[in-house]
Amino acid sequence: MPVDVLLLKKKLENLKNKYQSVSYLDTDPICFPKQYKDPLDIEITSLIACLFAYGSVKNIQNFLNPIVSAMGPSPYLFLKQKQSALEPFLKSLKGYRFQTKEDIIVFFLTLQRMIQRHKTTKPIFESTFLGEEFNFQRERSIQNFQAFLEEEFKITLGNKPLTYGLQFLIGKWNSTSPKKRISLFLRWMVRNQYPDFGIYKQILPNEIPYPMDVHIQKLSKVLGIRDKKQVKLDDAFLLTEYFSLLNPTDPLLYDFYLTRVGIIEKCKGSYVEEICNLCELREVCLVVPRGIEPRLQG
Repeated sequence: MPVDVLLLKKKLENLKNKYQSVSYLDTDPICFPKQYKDPLDIEITSLIACLFAYGSVKNIQNFLNPIVSAMGPSPYLFLKQKQSALEPFLKSLKGYRFQTKEDIIVFFLTLQRMIQRHKTTKPIFESTFLGEEFNFQRERSIQNFQAFLEEEFKITLGNKPLTYGLQFLIGKWNSTSPKKRISLFLRWMVRNQYPDFGIYKQILPNEIPYPMDVHIQKLSKVLGIRDKKQVKLDDAFLLTEYFSLLNPTDPLLYDFYLTRVGIIEKCKGSYVEEICNLCELREVCLVVPRGIEPRLQG
């Protein structure tokens, strides 16, 4: 645990003030859905961006930029077209890391089918996370969403097994992994404060798991919050519980800002003078030597 939770909150507020600007959105895949106003366009683009949010920021942007550009002013209406109208788009698609071009085509054909049967202005996917009592369930909601996507892919594939690339894209529903990319999607959809969208109304921010990417795992360790080599979904929920001590109704408030420490400031998880001396979190970080006045650059 950090020595002083109140001091940690103060430093996190400083970090938020530093990065609470639209100029930093381009360092995050949330920049893609931020281009739209319609909730359905935002939801579908958010799902695409989050599922492919692995690898370097540059690689993610290079892959998604031409796709989002090709879908035009309304990705929802674009994908609602007949398949024949999408043929030039499908032919233009390229593979991404573990996904082949054929995997990417199956992904978009599946999205197309799901959107074509969507007949309301309500969110497309929120109901797939909800249990029988229309609530979010810690033990099964994300797994249910993964299982739903898996079955939809199988329909597109003619009931053939998922390829490695498609399975990697959505993850295995019965694994204990932290399910970071779907957790990130939920953060964007559930939180109604900057930089997120608040489209889903039946799920609360304090119910969803923390998106445990490599940056959050590293910072959890150096801030003395959690130190585990193998991170599971339970750990992501426990991190949400920890940050609930700082903000009970919005524990994921600092997620976007914390990840900037890794992405922009290049935090190494160990003491590097030129990086650590400029970090807003240096006073609460366990790897920064105590009793040493920082020599600020400039």
